[in-house]
Amino acid sequence: MKKSMAAMAVACALTACGGNPFLDDGDDGDSSSIGDVTLPEGDETTASSSVERYETEGEARDIVYDSSSDTISINNLPFDADGVYDRDNVLPTLLKTPDGTYTLYENNNKTERRAYKALRGESPSGETSFTVVRTGDYIEYGFGGFVYARNGGVNLPSSGQATFEGDYAGIRVFNGVGGLEYTTGDAILEVDFEDFDATDAVEGFIYNRQIFNQAGTAIGTLPFLTLRTGSISDAGEIAGTLGSELIPAGETELQAFESGQYYAVLSGNPADEIAGIIVITGDDPDDVLDGGFTVQETGGFIVNQTNP
Repeated sequence: MKKSMAAMAVACALTACGGNPFLDDGDDGDSSSIGDVTLPEGDETTASSSVERYETEGEARDIVYDSSSDTISINNLPFDADGVYDRDNVLPTLLKTPDGTYTLYENNNKTERRAYKALRGESPSGETSFTVVRTGDYIEYGFGGFVYARNGGVNLPSSGQATFEGDYAGIRVFNGVGGLEYTTGDAILEVDFEDFDATDAVEGFIYNRQIFNQAGTAIGTLPFLTLRTGSISDAGEIAGTLGSELIPAGETELQAFESGQYYAVLSGNPADEIAGIIVITGDDPDDVLDGGFTVQETGGFIVNQTNP
């Protein structure tokens, strides 16, 4: 299925371009933004440096995975007890594929009443990873955050094009009602290292999106997300905007449904792996006509090069 999406992804993504998306402010040594997209919080980066970026408006910091105990430590979240997260006792693994393993964790919360879930993805190489943490215990979106990281540098090609394919998983929380859900999907990115000498370019899709409750039962589907044309900095960091459309019940035309931003980082020598984060908001599909509550989805993807 992933292979058959490649041609469609390129054709559709090209129709989603707007303005001049290839202006890359990151090329002048300023790693705080790429084009018109402000990057999440992090230190200045280069092609030879590691990368670690945290959600700027999120509370979570110092997110550290301990492989010896299979736990995640997270700092600065209120009412999460000692900040140590064990494997979720209901759904410990959300996805396990050749492209990477996506595992779920929950806080060791014995006395307080706030339950947090953490979603972690790590590439088979161990060079890239991400963690998303959210809670459904608030009527608003609640507290949380994300981190994505590259361990080491990247050797960016100076020519050619490449296709990257892999998997996606996310957490959905709501504004106007409590609760938390999971999502999964397939991800494909097309990268042009040649035609835009100053900036390069990236486009893509997240498709086959499914919604799951906290027990792991499939409860719905979502439209595919278009990763509109973004840029790549000299450090191998990627940023752009994304969104989806659907035809609401009783209507006949497509309407904008979700919108947000994506951030990612290339890794490898040569560059053959990408890990990234998306953050989108929109109406809940079950409530899209009533205009009641909205949903925020935060997720991560890991994709590997599938063509030379």
